[in-house]
Amino acid sequence: MLLSVLLISSAVLGAATIAGLLIVFQLRQTADAESSAQSVFAADAGIERSLYEKYRGGGCVEGMIISADEGDFTIPNRTIDYKVIFSGVGCTAVKSAGRSGRSARAFNLFFEGIENYGGQFIGP
Repeated sequence: MLLSVLLISSAVLGAATIAGLLIVFQLRQTADAESSAQSVFAADAGIERSLYEKYRGGGCVEGMIISADEGDFTIPNRTIDYKVIFSGVGCTAVKSAGRSGRSARAFNLFFEGIENYGGQFIGP
């Protein structure tokens, strides 16, 4: 009798612990939604910066790395930045990773598709 009570009690305690842990994880994901959106926008800013460097700036070389400048993003108590890495001969691809808090998001951009339109999207 005592053994069955202990087994049932431990099973209920284990189930309650797992349920509580799942709720904590879901609350953490909800709280990180803002960080996730900020990291997406930071990665997008990195893509924009790579387009500027390739077509308007000084050009690019394979392996070139660009990071967010100090003060690019000014949100109190939050570190937001991006890192852009050019790859391929002639800078044919870019990977931009944005980070905000514990969230990180990344975008890839391949220039072959843009350059096939004969300057239609690339101004003088």
